[in-house]
Amino acid sequence: MSLAQEKIKKAPKDTPKEILKTWEQELVDLELELNNLVDDEEDNNE
Repeated sequence: MSLAQEKIKKAPKDTPKEILKTWEQELVDLELELNNLVDDEEDNNE
């Protein structure tokens, strides 16, 4: 995920702010989804 954060930070200067905000929100959503999947997997292994 940190690679995706770097790409967002290094986006071209003419990238619209709305696009950057959308990318950042999608990244947060993906991180939450991934964390939930990991938590579910841990619960299944108990």
